[in-house]
Amino acid sequence: MKSNHLLLLALKKVREHVGEGTNTSRFLTSELGLLRSIQGIADVIHFIPMEGQPYRLTEGRVVFFRAGTLRLRINLREVEFKEGDLLAVSPGTVFEFLYISSDLDLAMLAFSNSLMENWQKEDLLQTYLQGRLFLHLSLTAKEVQRMEQLFALLWEVVHDRPFPRASVQSLISLCFHQLDFVRKRSQSTERQQHTRQEDIFNRFLELVNKYAVRERSIAFYADRLFLTPRYLSTLVRQASGRTVMDWVNEAVMQEAKLMLRHTDKLVYQIADELNFPNASFFSKYFRRMAGMTPNDYRRKDE
Repeated sequence: MKSNHLLLLALKKVREHVGEGTNTSRFLTSELGLLRSIQGIADVIHFIPMEGQPYRLTEGRVVFFRAGTLRLRINLREVEFKEGDLLAVSPGTVFEFLYISSDLDLAMLAFSNSLMENWQKEDLLQTYLQGRLFLHLSLTAKEVQRMEQLFALLWEVVHDRPFPRASVQSLISLCFHQLDFVRKRSQSTERQQHTRQEDIFNRFLELVNKYAVRERSIAFYADRLFLTPRYLSTLVRQASGRTVMDWVNEAVMQEAKLMLRHTDKLVYQIADELNFPNASFFSKYFRRMAGMTPNDYRRKDE
């Protein structure tokens, strides 16, 4: 297992590779990471495996996209981000790079829960800290300008000495107030567009992300959604073009790959955690899904 596979998962791991401190576009401590531009990670980004490698965030992220295109798989959903978009995701989010355009530029904020633990938390910040936030917002020109101003002010303040903890907390809180404002502005339009089928499918994906490592029967998810297994199967196929078990298997494989790449656990231990009857059964399942054995996957790109 290579330590550079853990880049971007945790501030701690980034610091192990680049050291604590700053450059003209990057500020980094044990509790806070601030990226002014993608140039701030130009010295480490080439170490990051991009294809077929899931990552789990130890700290969440607020990402403001200035240029280019980025396509990610986030908690099983494929999402594309472009200029003027904003992403906010909680700690524990699992993502995978699918496409990065050559002209991509972004600003990014990451902070540990401990940084805000004594701060009065509004609803959206509380949702973020509890691991339940996923926001993808398209900003207006005025909102883009405001986010630029917020990131610029935060960048200026974090360089004060001694470290202005209360001021940084205030600015992070202000950032989430702004996100909440944009979210509410966006929701009125989205609410009109969502169908009942889409709502049920979204709830299904939430359940898969939460339970797939232990529960792999259609009946379990149908029961949680108060539907018959047959109706759930039909609805999921109509909404996504994929079966219930396609989504469940993808979530299981995502978790298996994370454990194989980011832990030293033995295959039989991973099989047990993923609720397989034994290591042999898990290995056959993994090979059928990935085209290679768990150990081959672990050694890949070494």
